[in-house]
Amino acid sequence: MPSNKPYYMHIRSGPATLVAGILLLFAALILVAGCTNSSQQTPPTTPIYTPQTTILLGSAGVNPQILVVKRGVTVTWLNNDLGRHIITSDAGTPDAFTSPLLETNHRYQFTFTVAGTYGYHCMDNAAIKGTVIVNK
Repeated sequence: MPSNKPYYMHIRSGPATLVAGILLLFAALILVAGCTNSSQQTPPTTPIYTPQTTILLGSAGVNPQILVVKRGVTVTWLNNDLGRHIITSDAGTPDAFTSPLLETNHRYQFTFTVAGTYGYHCMDNAAIKGTVIVNK
């Protein structure tokens, strides 16, 4: 005897059907995840934060205040502040440097090729200052 129910009402429902649907969904997700090739991922465009060679700029100062590196190392100043900054070496440093205007999350890099003590400061904020000591 034909039923008066619409065709979609003939599908069984209940806890068993729900569990089967969830299992089918998980199986599909595992299949899709297994099809991706992680060896072909592109490297990040931003260098990885390295505490040994990175100085973080903030409105209250820098971190670390004193950074000691070997000659030939490239140091990165990373602006974590909402303000803009220009970092420049103090007068009398062994090798002078000045960054461009650093917006939020922008960075400046300088390679120290001459051993010595380098004081530096922000041109607009006297609280932002520090020292890089370059060993031979």
